[in-house]
Amino acid sequence: MIKPFDKSHWHGRVDVEDGMLGKRWHQLVKEFPKEHQAYLEKSVVFLGFASDEGVRRNKGRVGAAKAPDAIRKMLSILPQQDSDVNALYDYGNVVCVGNNLEEARDEQVQILKNLIAKKTYPLVLGGGHEVAYGNFLALSDKYKKIGIINIDAHFDLRLPHPDTNSGTGFYEMSQFCEKNNREFNYMCLGVQKTANTKAIFERAEKLGAHYVLADQIHEDRRAWSIAIDAFVEKVDAIYLSLDMDVFDAAYAPGVSAPAANGLNAFQVKGILKHILGSNKVRLMDVAEYNPEYDIDNRTARLAAHMVSEMVHNL
Repeated sequence: MIKPFDKSHWHGRVDVEDGMLGKRWHQLVKEFPKEHQAYLEKSVVFLGFASDEGVRRNKGRVGAAKAPDAIRKMLSILPQQDSDVNALYDYGNVVCVGNNLEEARDEQVQILKNLIAKKTYPLVLGGGHEVAYGNFLALSDKYKKIGIINIDAHFDLRLPHPDTNSGTGFYEMSQFCEKNNREFNYMCLGVQKTANTKAIFERAEKLGAHYVLADQIHEDRRAWSIAIDAFVEKVDAIYLSLDMDVFDAAYAPGVSAPAANGLNAFQVKGILKHILGSNKVRLMDVAEYNPEYDIDNRTARLAAHMVSEMVHNL
């Protein structure tokens, strides 16, 4: 089901006395134009994916379906910054009704294909990490050599057992690539040894996944910057996914699967800026924020801050 743009999600303080320099995001975001209406290319378009059915299937903490609108609320109050993005649009939400994740994914893919064809930059607000597979499918319709970069404590390379869920998305991408005779170019940054079984590490090796452990990122910046540069060089387009559980639970308590020894905001901002500096990112998402377990909107504010970094470093 598609829930259209709702301006009530974008509201906040207005500093009339400061004119254009005092504007905040809620004053800049507009509804994405309907068919045949004018829009600006090279703009960011927000699409919410209000689903945690994949999290439920994966035996996680449900509640992420409420995340898109909660993130919008925190984005609303951010001041505008200099950016090469032409405009900010909001398309609305794809809503997973009941257990119909596959139906919601089909709607997600069709909307994103349209937005990509219109030369915009979709930024999907999850929702559980089941959002990932639909994002990849939409991008694969236009680009053949895609680099998949997942900033995440988990590989999300679980086998569907029996159905797709929030932990199977990147494995499903590998199967899509195998079926369609494409390279599976996957990199996971911030991986936790305590959050992935030996079976999943072995599967990552078998599939040729590139990864950098959270411990390596803590110890040496070069561990990720050199790896990213080598990875990005061989692809034509990048799908960038940020799972909020990559952050330490002290910074991001409101996630579907909290982890200790996670990354901090400064580290993730550096990684995002480095990846976006490649000028190859074509689609982005933020996943696994769960408002049900947040404390004083701490995780929502962090998610909004990361979205702001994504937009302003495009």
